[in-house]
Amino acid sequence: MTLSKNMLTGSTLPDDILQALKGMDPDFSEQSVVAHGADFPSRQSMLVHSHKRGQLIFVLSGSMRVETEGGIWITTPGRACWIPGGIEHGVIYTKASKSRAAYIHERFGAQLPNKCCVLQLSGLLRELVVTAVDIGLTYDESGPAGRIMQVLIDQISRQRETPVFLPEGKDHRLRRLTALLYENPGDTRSLDDWCQLVGASTRTLTRLFLNETGMTFSAWRQQLCLIRALEMMEEGQSITQIAFALGYGSTSSFSTMFTRAMGEPPTVYVSRNESSTV
Repeated sequence: MTLSKNMLTGSTLPDDILQALKGMDPDFSEQSVVAHGADFPSRQSMLVHSHKRGQLIFVLSGSMRVETEGGIWITTPGRACWIPGGIEHGVIYTKASKSRAAYIHERFGAQLPNKCCVLQLSGLLRELVVTAVDIGLTYDESGPAGRIMQVLIDQISRQRETPVFLPEGKDHRLRRLTALLYENPGDTRSLDDWCQLVGASTRTLTRLFLNETGMTFSAWRQQLCLIRALEMMEEGQSITQIAFALGYGSTSSFSTMFTRAMGEPPTVYVSRNESSTV
């Protein structure tokens, strides 16, 4: 995608991103932290773009999907996506969402995560970002507001990473297969069955999955089921509906997979997620 320079701000961000940011490009600020909040309707998407600054983004309610060349991250209330500076990414709000973001100046890059990841969002960090939005775009770095921003920065690296990442390959045959499965995660066909459709041998597909995603086909498909389950929960589907839509023979087998990955049963996750948005 070609980015056109905004004549008023000098920003190279796409117009839809600048509109969401109310005309403000955080890369043009010298403040340590620039924070922003916005509400988005369901299915709203942000075009592919990047920032010099690292970005912590989360939803107070709703759900969003962050997509990069390397894969997909799902973020629901109680979690935040960290995107290092320079990483091209797009965002899709899969449900009507109240979004909050903090852009951290690149001079702090060495003390922050060096890869995209989803973090367990502590109540403290959430409230620090909400407060940073209220503080505004300019503040005294040596005053109370500046100290709040420093605590915010320190807290990012203290958050625990959560396993809600779906890696993506680069080979066109692999990407065709993963795209088809993403749209129909309940398709339980084996890798052998997919060979003719995507034009590659089982051996080639096995190698591509390991080399380009770091996972076997079965492990990647299980991670896909986890990611899609989280999205379907946000859509309000029941655990039973989700289990069968994902190709599981019973809710108990789905619950076992979910609990192993997320550290809590899906019923507990849904209940906690609902209470966090009240």
